[in-house]
Amino acid sequence: MPKLKKCFIILLTGVDVGRIKSSIIIVLALFAMMISPKTFAVEQILDVMLPSSSFLDVPDNYWAYTEISELHHKGILKGYPSQKFCPEAFITREEFATAVIKALGLNDGEVMDPLVLDDVFPEDWAYQNIQNAFFFGLFLPPRMAKDGGYYFYPTQNITRAHAITMAVNSIKTVPMTKKKAKSVLEYTYDDFFKIPDWFVAPAAKAQILDMLVIDPRGKKEIAYDKPITRAETAVLLYNMIEEARKNPNDKIKAAFEKKISAEGHVIQDAIVDDSIATIPAGTELPLVITGKISSQKACEGEKYVALVPKNFITAKKYLLIPYGSRFTGHVQQVKKGRFLIRNAVLTLQNDSLDVLHQPLTRVNAIAEIKTPKSDSRFRKIFKGEKLTVDRGEFLYIKLLEPIKVDVSTGRLLVNPELDYKNNSVMDPYQHKNEATKKQVLDYIKSPTEVEDL
Repeated sequence: MPKLKKCFIILLTGVDVGRIKSSIIIVLALFAMMISPKTFAVEQILDVMLPSSSFLDVPDNYWAYTEISELHHKGILKGYPSQKFCPEAFITREEFATAVIKALGLNDGEVMDPLVLDDVFPEDWAYQNIQNAFFFGLFLPPRMAKDGGYYFYPTQNITRAHAITMAVNSIKTVPMTKKKAKSVLEYTYDDFFKIPDWFVAPAAKAQILDMLVIDPRGKKEIAYDKPITRAETAVLLYNMIEEARKNPNDKIKAAFEKKISAEGHVIQDAIVDDSIATIPAGTELPLVITGKISSQKACEGEKYVALVPKNFITAKKYLLIPYGSRFTGHVQQVKKGRFLIRNAVLTLQNDSLDVLHQPLTRVNAIAEIKTPKSDSRFRKIFKGEKLTVDRGEFLYIKLLEPIKVDVSTGRLLVNPELDYKNNSVMDPYQHKNEATKKQVLDYIKSPTEVEDL
């Protein structure tokens, strides 16, 4: 009972009690914990309370809707308990440093070669991320102040110039002359002449890399000295992630390469040739389903989401697909079970794979939900079987095409990247009423709770 009381207090913290929806979720969450305490963790329930695309102040026609939804889903940017994102609010230097380090996947390492700063201390919440931002070359070491101290000014709002420069510094770029940089910018932005010399080259590189984020609703200005908004931050980091994955600076590249090994579930059929690993067609992958699917209620085309419960690795412990990655698909075929007439049929078609810090990738796989072997003979005679996969149960998908991974970077190489704009595969955040946009992290067991598969 004390544990339940503690969870109750945590769940109520910061919740707008005036919202009936939040109250209902809390009650359901508490009930779920009471009936299955090992299945539900407080942190997971809190994630459910604020699903990815449900911010009251970010409608689906908002200019940065896709980027905000995606970065929130990936845990890089968070919303507020009031179910708002506050896209026009500013972001502090410590918050931005934390977001960039998270976006690059560098937030789980120890602080290396820490700088002595007079306003950032080891007990501060953002200390590790700020120090790592310096270590990985995103920030330049501060100059000595007039009083002899070295300051980061963590609680000050970060300007657009500093935020954009920090993002550009994550990428390995060729040197650019001031003349070349000016030629990139001068006929495009009304306030080009106001840009300080130190920001001309980073701004030009950002323009080339599509990282010079401009709110389309405003003037065609760089506004280098204005604080960057949370919406602009989302778009900047969204674009940075892809560029940094393709061409990271030397220190970040070294960190990426160190992440090739991991513990987890071994995919025995995976083949490694040099730095390229292949999960061949025909391989079955164990996933955890996030929502119940039943042959008696499902409709063809209905979406499903399944999550990777443990890192998928090779026999030599090279990382293939990280824990928490999301497989998304739809019900391909369904027939209801009818007593003495026919057994149910339930087949799922996988469409895509969403891996943290990577673009959505097409993955062609299928899952045929079958009756347990112990019941199969009985059901051949007495028909009427009903098929169900409950939330939290394992779903085994069979690859119809191979998946290739560069194990030196963790990057997926198989199949063309999806194009949301051309609707090659539907964006799971495109429509408000789609099941895939609701409670994407509705359920997943922690790595320590998942039994050997």
